[in-house]
Amino acid sequence: MVGLTYEQIVEKIKIQANVTEDEIKVRVNEKLDKLSNLISKEGAAHIVANEMGVKVFEAPKGGRIKIKEMQPMQRNIEVLGKVQKIYGVREFKTATREGKVGSFLIGDDTGLSRVTVWDEPLMLDVERLKEEDTILVKGAYIKENNGYKEIHLGSGAQLLINPPGETVDSVVQVGQKPEAVVKQISQLNERDFAAVTGTIVQVFEPRFYEACPECGKKVNPETGKCNEHASAEKQLMPVVNIIFDDGTENIRIVAFRDQAESLLDLDREKLVALKDNFSDFDELRTRILGRQLKITGKVVKNEMFGKLEMVANNVEKVDVKELLNELKTTEEVVN
Repeated sequence: MVGLTYEQIVEKIKIQANVTEDEIKVRVNEKLDKLSNLISKEGAAHIVANEMGVKVFEAPKGGRIKIKEMQPMQRNIEVLGKVQKIYGVREFKTATREGKVGSFLIGDDTGLSRVTVWDEPLMLDVERLKEEDTILVKGAYIKENNGYKEIHLGSGAQLLINPPGETVDSVVQVGQKPEAVVKQISQLNERDFAAVTGTIVQVFEPRFYEACPECGKKVNPETGKCNEHASAEKQLMPVVNIIFDDGTENIRIVAFRDQAESLLDLDREKLVALKDNFSDFDELRTRILGRQLKITGKVVKNEMFGKLEMVANNVEKVDVKELLNELKTTEEVVN
């Protein structure tokens, strides 16, 4: 249930937490004040609901979907795609579990997604896959990994290779990247690959996740290793969120790994050191606020809050003159 109104969220909190509407309003206003009103009332209500253990969202229903329609928590879905790359099958062993995991990349006319197979009986199917095979997965579930949505096949799922009557006419090309278009934040649309120039007006404390130093992807939670680079030692990788303003509007921007370092102007070692000493972050925040940057990235929609966000692909410093010239040029193009 994406895009709930503030009133709908409040009603769910009232029923599930057995509290009054006035109590909820007080807690929502506290969240708005704490975040300097940089989130909507709906967003603040979502946070309050989460803190009170209230289940606001229901898992989306299953059925046949396109890759671009996939959402985390979806279960029992079907996806038809064409195999673009095969990563093979490997063995893993942890303190509590051992077995095999297989993975490969598929695509359709809307996007690309990794398929991760955990069900032992399906490993033979993974091993006989060939690139350009058409595959239909059934009974799959969707997980988010480092900002990307992945298809997972567990017990009871099906993997059908070249099923009769099923075809994929076109596929988004692997590695295909659009050229960034210079835009104002108020002009951004979902799925844009754009460059915006503006000012950092809010910086949030960095978060960290364990990832492979070779490819930057999160390590497998079952094995603590990368699915592609099993010999690589996991490292802590930073994620930084900022609010970016260009005078027309503002937008939350998420920066991973190298872009997080560029955003905060810190190397990896100093950035990771903040994990255990966030008292140093206030000084850093003061230094970063007001900085002018040109940020290029992909515009996505945060389904929880119903707002657009940008995932940074490149971060560049600009001076005030360059910023004014950039904004002037953009306005001339628009007008």
